[in-house]
Amino acid sequence: MKSSAEFKERYTAKTPTSRSMSERAHRSLPAGVVANVKYFAPYPLFMQRAGGSHLWDVDGNEYVDYCLAFGPLILGHGHPAIVRAVADSFATMGTTIFGTPNELEVRYAEKLLSMLPIAGKMRLTNSGTEATYLALQLGRAATGKSAVARFEGHYHGWYYEGVLSNSPSAADYGAAEAPASVAGSKGTPASILAETLVLPFNDLDACRTLLVANRDRVGTVIVEPSPRAFYVTDPAFLTGLRSLTRELGMILIFDEVMSGFRCGPQGATGIFGVEPDLLSLGKIIGGGFPVGAVVGRSDLLDLASPTASGGHVFHSGTFNGAVQVLAAGLATLNILSDASLIQPFYENTEAFKGEIRRLMASHHVRGHVAGLGANFGIIMSETPVCNYRDVGREDGALREAFDYACLAEGIYIHPHKPFYTSLAHTSGDYESTLGKLDHIFAEIG
Repeated sequence: MKSSAEFKERYTAKTPTSRSMSERAHRSLPAGVVANVKYFAPYPLFMQRAGGSHLWDVDGNEYVDYCLAFGPLILGHGHPAIVRAVADSFATMGTTIFGTPNELEVRYAEKLLSMLPIAGKMRLTNSGTEATYLALQLGRAATGKSAVARFEGHYHGWYYEGVLSNSPSAADYGAAEAPASVAGSKGTPASILAETLVLPFNDLDACRTLLVANRDRVGTVIVEPSPRAFYVTDPAFLTGLRSLTRELGMILIFDEVMSGFRCGPQGATGIFGVEPDLLSLGKIIGGGFPVGAVVGRSDLLDLASPTASGGHVFHSGTFNGAVQVLAAGLATLNILSDASLIQPFYENTEAFKGEIRRLMASHHVRGHVAGLGANFGIIMSETPVCNYRDVGREDGALREAFDYACLAEGIYIHPHKPFYTSLAHTSGDYESTLGKLDHIFAEIG
């Protein structure tokens, strides 16, 4: 088995210009990046051009892209329908943003709502992070309870309102006394942590114990129903969580910013048959532009109306509903709602995942493929990952070797992040990738 150091040497040997660009970027940007997720050691790749399912870096190296900007580009880079919709929006509307209501907002809302098995209304935001924040505010307003419950290891955005917290590894989830939350970011006030209850995913008994014990202060529960392509979701757990939150009068929020339209054409509700009170979306629904949305019960969304009696949840945003965002998003939704296009895409992804599993088995690689639909992870652990603490069983050295081998071979993934596929990926892309993975698994197995 070759070590990750050997693959890193291959990576650095073929990307000297990215290294120089990173050194230059460090002089003006923290860590040389504009978002923490874009960094990895010893330096991230600097890309120069993209098209369809491919990327080209500043050294001229070509990659099949399985990161796709961490998920939004389900149609690939520069899809003609997106480019045309954005160009047409400029030609017909003459602006990037009106600062007033316009028909495109209504058409977009009607289309998105028609595609989801969740009745109600929606509100637009500029990112998935903003969407989860608004959903939590609506939950607090509806219940009158300031504390929220979230699940260990789940991600709902970068803000500190309790969603970047976890519990200490020694916490006893069987106790009625809630384990203390630990901040996932410096600058998090202790008061925020005090208003956050951290729960274990896939453990309904522990959730019942903790939520019942904290029912007087917790009114809102937020969860990733299909958590970031590493965890295996027990359908009975989601069903039980829905029943439990209803029983306790709590608002249940599904965060599908990552999984929405990737795990299936109707999201997690379509797969598991569990309907939340509120649903947070982002990424895909903007067609590559920054966007987010909260969808759900009309009575909850109407709390954000400035005409609501008894006061309202203040929500605004200068760029909410920007013209090109909605034009690109609507073009994307039109394609995703065409079963003749989207069903083969899911089927091709499943076949690709099946071939990866076959190759891993043939080379005796200690791992498996996890995740629903077009968002999946290659986990270097022989047993399923059912919660945050199970992630600790992964062979980190093996995964690191795999990640840098992929980058050296022209398969673009962000280290220790999931794979994403797009409608732009061709049978040739999958075949060439499988050929390279066959070689990689032989080297690391």
